[in-house]
Amino acid sequence: MNWQPPPRPEWAARMIEHGNALGGAQHLVSLDGEDLIRAATTTTGLTDFGGEDWRQHFDIFVRALEEESNLHLVGRILVRTEIVRALTNRLKLAALWSERPSILADNVEAPVFIIGSPRSGTSILHELMAQDPASRVPFMWEMNHPVEALAGEDVAESADMLQKFWHNLQPEYETMHANSGYLPNECIFITLHEFLSDHWGGNHNVPSYDRYLQKADQRPAYRYHKEFLKTLQQRGASKRWLLKAPSHIFQLQALFDVYPDARVVRTHRDPLKTLASSLSLMGTLKWMRCNEVDMSKVPGQLAFGYAYVYQREMEQRASGALPDAQFIDVQFEDIVQEPVATIEGVYAKLGWPIDDTVRTGIGDYAKNKPKGSRGAHAYSLAESGLDADAERERYRFYMERYGIKGEGS
Repeated sequence: MNWQPPPRPEWAARMIEHGNALGGAQHLVSLDGEDLIRAATTTTGLTDFGGEDWRQHFDIFVRALEEESNLHLVGRILVRTEIVRALTNRLKLAALWSERPSILADNVEAPVFIIGSPRSGTSILHELMAQDPASRVPFMWEMNHPVEALAGEDVAESADMLQKFWHNLQPEYETMHANSGYLPNECIFITLHEFLSDHWGGNHNVPSYDRYLQKADQRPAYRYHKEFLKTLQQRGASKRWLLKAPSHIFQLQALFDVYPDARVVRTHRDPLKTLASSLSLMGTLKWMRCNEVDMSKVPGQLAFGYAYVYQREMEQRASGALPDAQFIDVQFEDIVQEPVATIEGVYAKLGWPIDDTVRTGIGDYAKNKPKGSRGAHAYSLAESGLDADAERERYRFYMERYGIKGEGS
C-alpha cells in the first residue's frame, strides 16, 4: 500500500523526540497490567471490577500493546489514560449496581442499531436521527463518565476537550471524522470497558489482539453494553435507544442473542469507496499513537474480510439465522441527497411517529453540516495497491443484491 502518514504537528513531533531522548516512552509511561489495575483501585478505593470475563481480554490486549504496538510517548499517555478510565468506570459501575440493584432490573426495549461498513454513512445518519428528542442516544461525555453523568456532575466539557485533543494531535483526522464530547458516538466506547472492542484494535498495532477479537465470544461485551445502557437511561425521559457502530456488522449473532428485539438500520455504499476511505482512516488512527504503521498487508485483508462478512450476513438473513424482518436497508446516496425523506422511510418501517418539528430539525442539521465542511478527506483506492476491476468483481454479489450504485474508484 502506498499510504503515507501525514506530518505530525510540531508540538507532537517534539514531544515524541523528547520521549526518545529520555530513554524511550516505555520507560516513562507504564502499561503493565497490574500497575494499570492498581492505578484504578487506588484512585477509587474500590476493588470489585464486576464479572470475570474482562480480565482475559484485558491481559491479551495489554500484552499486545507492549510487544507489538511500538507506541510513542503521546500514544502511551493516551492509551494509559483510556485504560485506567475504563477500569475506573468498571469499579464505579460495579459499586453503583451493588448499591442500586434496581438499575439492572430495568429493561432495554427494542433498541435500534445503525450499522454498516465504516464510511458508509452510519455517523451522519445517527446524528440526523438524533435530532428527534424522542430518541435516546449515548453521548461521548456520558460514555466516558457514566457514573458521574448519572450523578449530574458537569463532566461534558472535559470529555469534549479530550476529543479535541485527537484533532490537535493529527489535524487531518478532523476531515475524516467529527469528534466531540457533545455528539452521539459509537457503541465501541461502551464495549471497550469489557476490553472486547474495535476501539482497542483500531487505534493500535496489536495483530495478536485483533486475531483474538475475531474469535472471541462477544456476548459478554454485549451483556455489559446492555447493563451500561440501563445505567445511562436512568437519566432522561426517553428509553428509545438509537445506537450506532460499524463494528456491529461483525457480531450480529451476538447482538441478537443479547437484544432479540433489536432493529437494525443497515447502511450500504459502494464498497470501493468505503474500502479506500477506511484504509486512510485506519492508517491515520494508528499513526496518531504509534512510531511506525505498516499498512502493506491491510488492504488485501480488509477487502477479503468485508466481502466475507457481507456474504455471511446475506446468507444468515436469507436463512433466518438472523431476523431479516428486523433489518432496514438504507443507501448512502439517499442519506446524503434526501435525508428527510430517507429518515421518514426508516421511521415508517420502525413504526415511529414523525412530525414537522423533527423533519425541520433533520433538514436544518443536514444543511448546516454538509459533507466536507471540516475540510476534504483525500483518499483513493489507487493508494491501496488494490485493483479496482478485481475489487468491483469481488463485491458484485453485494452491490447487485442491494442495488448499490458505483461511485468510481
